[in-house]
Amino acid sequence: MPDIEKVERMGVYACAAAFERNDFIFREQPIADYGIDALIETKERNLATGKMIAIQIKSGESYFTEEDGDYIVFRVDGKHRNYWINHSLPVIIVLCSPVNNVCIWERVNSETLVFTEKQWKIRIPKNQTIDNSFSKLLEIANNLSDYEHRHASLVLAKEWMIEAQNRGVLILEVQEWVNKSSGRGRFVLKSCDDNENEIILFDHELWGFGLKAYDQVIQELFPWADIEIDSDFYDENMECEDTRNGDIYDEDEEYIISQNRLPDGIYPYCNVAGEVACYRLLLTLNHIGKSFLTTEEFLEKGTFYCIDHIK
Repeated sequence: MPDIEKVERMGVYACAAAFERNDFIFREQPIADYGIDALIETKERNLATGKMIAIQIKSGESYFTEEDGDYIVFRVDGKHRNYWINHSLPVIIVLCSPVNNVCIWERVNSETLVFTEKQWKIRIPKNQTIDNSFSKLLEIANNLSDYEHRHASLVLAKEWMIEAQNRGVLILEVQEWVNKSSGRGRFVLKSCDDNENEIILFDHELWGFGLKAYDQVIQELFPWADIEIDSDFYDENMECEDTRNGDIYDEDEEYIISQNRLPDGIYPYCNVAGEVACYRLLLTLNHIGKSFLTTEEFLEKGTFYCIDHIK
């Protein structure tokens, strides 16, 4: 691996360690996103909140050579400036020094960006490190509108949408703790490689859905997909053999679920000990997902005049 790539990876690792040390969730962007290397997400009671900040990471001592008093000067071209300033998430620049083991940062916005004769620049405080900025970063992440919060959730799911587009279908396995008022559930999202081997994209337990019906929960978690049961799998594994009075029971007379909760045909194939309802579902990209990917590709690669930004 060339030295420059090693330095870049060192910066990502250092950045990830610093954010995670300060109780943020760090998600590197595995699919190239022009000008964005990672996302960080806040946590509440150890649960992800969907409140995120987009990050551009620059690693290496060369980024620390231009100084202006207590600041490091980072130069920005117009294309990156327009992309960051119009991003749906707040964006920060992080400069990492592997030699000094320090990561400093600054927010990218109309106040911090200064136009020079040929390009833009941003002054990054030397003493503003990730480790001493928890409250400031938390304030940035929390200051999202409902629109920004919803868009952030789509940004986070972008890699899954691309995988669904490329593979045609994704597999979602869900375990619902049916007797828990917290609405607890485990969600495992999978894809398949060319040899039909399953690849896990996401595996996490989520709480906080209350008594909301899980067919609705699943659809609201994945609004970018059309969802249906895996019929072949259900045919082989279905344990719900008896239906009475609109309710479904298994062969041991254990209550599974009310058919009144299944307007969209999303229902479990078994119930373990009357406690955990199990689903296996197929996700295909719907019009929301397709439109989002088309818009993202245009914003990353398209050419258009940003009238309010012309100098």
